[in-house]
Amino acid sequence: MKPNLILLSLLLAVSSTFSQAQESTFTVTSAKTQSLFTLEGKVEAVQEATISAQTSGQIQAISFDVNDYVEQGAVIIQLRDRQQKAALEQAQAALTQAQAANTDAQAKLEQSTPLFAQGSLSKGQMDTIQANAKSSAAAVKSAKASLKQAQENYSYTQIKAPYSGIVKARLVEVGESVAPGTPLMTGLSLSKLRVTADIPQRFAPHIQDKSAFKVLHQAQVIEPQKVTVFPYADPNSHSFKVRVDINAEGSKLFPGMWVKLQVPMGEETTITVPSSALIRRGELSAVYVERDGEFHLRQVRPGKQRNDKLEVLAGLRDGEKIAIDAYAVMAQKERN
Repeated sequence: MKPNLILLSLLLAVSSTFSQAQESTFTVTSAKTQSLFTLEGKVEAVQEATISAQTSGQIQAISFDVNDYVEQGAVIIQLRDRQQKAALEQAQAALTQAQAANTDAQAKLEQSTPLFAQGSLSKGQMDTIQANAKSSAAAVKSAKASLKQAQENYSYTQIKAPYSGIVKARLVEVGESVAPGTPLMTGLSLSKLRVTADIPQRFAPHIQDKSAFKVLHQAQVIEPQKVTVFPYADPNSHSFKVRVDINAEGSKLFPGMWVKLQVPMGEETTITVPSSALIRRGELSAVYVERDGEFHLRQVRPGKQRNDKLEVLAGLRDGEKIAIDAYAVMAQKERN
């Protein structure tokens, strides 16, 4: 009797285990999902510029070098400013002189107006006084404009950073003489980056939801701030350029790096199953399908991984039930 009892207990245990495996099933259901196309994208700096000289002079000091961080408004290069400073002082003196002459001319006009009304001054004398007053007022405006220009030229001797960033290249040395237009230094900002990529012509008409673009870098998923699809194709490659602005803070991205860019291509109907439902044996991919209370192995064609779910391209139909833990079912069948 004891052997029979042991055999009965084993059969009950196997039946219980298999019953639990049957309860751990997943009902196959197709659903519409976002269709994504992955491209290689290149990281670029939104703010990158080469600063050039705007006045003539000799380089007196260079405050920053390659890879140095520069705050916005900091003086990066100082030019010798004697000529510009002398022109500024001359313009200030000319303005002072013009203002004094204008004050005298306006006073004479004010004094002469009642005398002309009384007939003490001739019309010719009054016309001369009025002309002098207008001329002196115009001279003040001209002197002020010359002073502004001199101040601007003097400010050009101090080359300042237009935004915060790092120095990419230094193109001059101390002691060199430069002229307007001479390149001095190249810099870029790491706070504002963008990703550019080329979209094949066949995919361009299907782009609809620009907010669904994603930038992938290692384990990071970076949401776009702005997406721009160029409305024309490259004449050589016939592809459309896309530019995605991103918030680079904390992303550890740098200009020149390659990243993945996911481009939305509308919706598609797909079947997804738990990743644990799939068995892989070499090139064979299969799931356990429940039929008549038993699990039967069926080959399927897997697609993309979607988080903890796996897309199945062929081999399953809506309403079918599959085992969630395929390897547990396989182990149970091997023991039986």
